[in-house]
Amino acid sequence: MTGTVAPASASAIPATTCKNVAVPVTAAGQAATITGTLCVPPGAKTVQILVHGWTYARYYWDLPYQPDTYSYVRAANKRGYATLNIDRLGDGQSTHPLSAFDNFYADVSTVHQVITALRDGRLGTPFTKVVEVGHSLGGIVTMTEAGLYKDVDAIIPTGIAHSLNYVNVVTKIIADDYPAALDPKFAAAGLDPAYLTSYPGTRGGFYFNGPSSTDAGAIAKDEQLKETGNLVELATLAGYNVLNVDRTLDIPVYTVVGQQDPFICGLLGPSCTDSQALADFERPFYGPHATVVAEVVPSTGHDLQLEKSAPESNARMLDFADKYVGAGDALRNTAPGAAAPSPTPANPAPSLAAKAVNATVLQAVVPAIALLQQASNVVPGLGGNQDPIPGMAEALSTIGNLTDSLVGTFPEGAIGGL
Repeated sequence: MTGTVAPASASAIPATTCKNVAVPVTAAGQAATITGTLCVPPGAKTVQILVHGWTYARYYWDLPYQPDTYSYVRAANKRGYATLNIDRLGDGQSTHPLSAFDNFYADVSTVHQVITALRDGRLGTPFTKVVEVGHSLGGIVTMTEAGLYKDVDAIIPTGIAHSLNYVNVVTKIIADDYPAALDPKFAAAGLDPAYLTSYPGTRGGFYFNGPSSTDAGAIAKDEQLKETGNLVELATLAGYNVLNVDRTLDIPVYTVVGQQDPFICGLLGPSCTDSQALADFERPFYGPHATVVAEVVPSTGHDLQLEKSAPESNARMLDFADKYVGAGDALRNTAPGAAAPSPTPANPAPSLAAKAVNATVLQAVVPAIALLQQASNVVPGLGGNQDPIPGMAEALSTIGNLTDSLVGTFPEGAIGGL
């Protein structure tokens, strides 16, 4: 499971090879494309698929600013792991479907289709092992995808757990978003009203603010590159822990959370006092043979890969991958690869029936979220890092595991298929 050490001379170090890829997929019955950057060190047979969070794109894992500090892609490639850093459905250069067809399970299904393409060699190399790494909403996608399809060898959810500090999610994330069509960056994109982005100047809410924790340059780059989120996806993922598909997942799991993450820790969420407490919280949600490990990163907020502690987080995540999966005989310490910019794929034209479904869904979802935003303006952000309700994890896991075993999973095409 250890790789070959590359030569010491910088001029002799081979480079990781990177290329942009576009994977045709089906999303809730609609044709779509998932784009990403595939970087492969020489000899790599283990790939990590990287799944970003709400209002982000693939830049979260490969920030074009001080990459030796903030790029997880670069750190993973140096360890000998290939990486496929994707834009999720509705983000970045991937297809932005009508919002009704960007539901949570369509997002999950499209990631599964990409993993299938990685394994069968359609992207150039047939990878024998896959580690799925997801942040925040992307972490929920990761847990759900692995639980539904059992197609990966390990998962690393970051900035997420099987419960949230819902008060802070509402008051500090949803309330800071507005329709993307009103933002100068997205005004000409033709997005419907369920696509949101953050108000200008509010990206700092994802970070633990302090000179020893955050870099103003990283936050500024995040503000420049910000992307969108989708209300339909948000609405259809809300019960991910009530319909817990991870209950039969028996693979290694490494949950990584910042100690000062306001969206995970505290009220209705897990305690973030120490790593073992977080692991104990997560343990009941997985299968009986899963290896469940957790890490609480000190002096760090929600955006682990964009804070100064990123090298520590990255190293521990890769140590976990080395221990439980391994990079095989891939060459390590390669020079970074670079991929040329790729054009954004055109969005397929929706049918009249699809437009009608979308209009109906928007009539239900958009006003409900608007009311939630208005209500959140008078609700104080509550909760510290302590779990105020003993037994919350056991209760949630019991409910979620039983519900999934009785009623099954919300189908990806329930809204779509037209």
